[in-house]
Amino acid sequence: MSQRINDTFTRIHGHYDFFNHLFSFGLDILWRRDAARHSIISKRRYRVLDVATGTGDLAIAISAEAKRSGKEAQIIGMDFNKYMLEHAEEKTRRLGLKNIRFEYGDALHMAYPDSYFDVVASGFALRNFDSLKVFGREMKRVMKKGGTFVLLDMSKPDSNLNLTSFYFSIIRAIGSIVSKGSYKWLTSSIMNFDRNAAAELLSKQGFKNVRVIRLISGISFIITGNK
Repeated sequence: MSQRINDTFTRIHGHYDFFNHLFSFGLDILWRRDAARHSIISKRRYRVLDVATGTGDLAIAISAEAKRSGKEAQIIGMDFNKYMLEHAEEKTRRLGLKNIRFEYGDALHMAYPDSYFDVVASGFALRNFDSLKVFGREMKRVMKKGGTFVLLDMSKPDSNLNLTSFYFSIIRAIGSIVSKGSYKWLTSSIMNFDRNAAAELLSKQGFKNVRVIRLISGISFIITGNK
């Protein structure tokens, strides 16, 4: 991933969680729970990789879903921004979670063996990858045969574009208090991301059962599939 993206998250890391909840009206919590439910399904034990984990909220949601459903999950949260990882580690210490560990790493050059994970998940990171094709190749390499990927993100909605544009103008205005350029980039990256094209690319890479699940907000979605 690029140094530009890394610098962006370095600028906003201290306010990242607060603004996520504020700008989504708290729906981001529900979106991660949805992603967690798609991650923990039928198996008894899971080895999970949360790519670009950020402050660890998706990894924590997956851990909670495993506990709720009586499953076991060993989770690695990987990110290439050390400041975000520090927040993630602080959260898991505070929550007393022993089944999550965080590691520094790049989504396009994963330092994990082939066929290692049952699940590869990611939350709000697809738009940040320099190459979705390279990410897909690396994700497929580290997944076990029959494994599942669960990718949560945001993109331009199919309708209500005027309302979305107004909403994004509010995000840019409030976000400028912290970092004007960062939140301008955030909103433009959402509007420019094509979820259907991303799903099609993953299908062409040989993943099976690839589908786009539109979440209730219209702007958020999950792409799932299997190796």
